[in-house]
Amino acid sequence: MTSSLYLIAHSVRGEAAFDIAAQMECPHCMPEEPSADFLPIPEEGCAECDGNGFWWIIPTTGHRAFPYWDIELDSLAIGPDYPIIEQCPEMPPSWPDHYRVGPAPTLNIMSLFKAHRKGEPKPHIPRRL
Repeated sequence: MTSSLYLIAHSVRGEAAFDIAAQMECPHCMPEEPSADFLPIPEEGCAECDGNGFWWIIPTTGHRAFPYWDIELDSLAIGPDYPIIEQCPEMPPSWPDHYRVGPAPTLNIMSLFKAHRKGEPKPHIPRRL
């Protein structure tokens, strides 16, 4: 992860929100063991990072973010003459959300148990008297 932090605007449960984020190398398109003379280049068309070579991560939670606007914190000029919020554009429609929204997956918990499955006889356990 890089040491630079950014102010980002992203979608949280369908609403625009601001957060602090950092960039992390995309684990899907970067080599696991780069050599000293090899500079990793993201694969063209990586679906996970859109070919950028990095993900946006919220450092306080470890969650991945999908910003539609960002600015490096070191370059921010904060004060009454620099309204940073006004520079941020409106959130594009159908922007990917920070949290996945939808029904919870269904799971039959009995299918996880190997001790007894439907249709199989129960194992006989001899008991001592």
